[in-house]
Amino acid sequence: MNLCDQAQETPRKAPSEEELAALAHFRYALRRFLAFSEQVSANHGVTMQWYQALLVVRTYPGAKHISVGELAEQLMIRDHSAAELVSRLAQAKLVRRKTDPRDRRRSLVVITRAGERRLSELAAAHLRKLRESRGVVASFFLTAAGL
Repeated sequence: MNLCDQAQETPRKAPSEEELAALAHFRYALRRFLAFSEQVSANHGVTMQWYQALLVVRTYPGAKHISVGELAEQLMIRDHSAAELVSRLAQAKLVRRKTDPRDRRRSLVVITRAGERRLSELAAAHLRKLRESRGVVASFFLTAAGL
């Protein structure tokens, strides 16, 4: 069941004016953050999708690698799109492919040292921006929770 299905199953009273305003404010803050992310990624020579992929590859739970299919799921893209993305990242030497020793048909993705450096630079910039915006996010969740 996806998030849209879950939201439709939960009957609830109409949102208050304060909740609507909080949603609008949060949406605006989120759009600003995404625009920032696109710009800072471009300034570091990557797309926002490359940054997101590096983040997923580096932090995938319980493994030093991730399959192309798992990456596709995490980025919410199709498998063939993830395979193309990995090819571009590998060409840029930010990740490398390796064959899964347990299933030789499966390709695994591992972040390289260059990928680690690029991710570190980008993550630091994103964290600085999030810390600056902390009040907006906290305000939204407090309003949404009725606190």
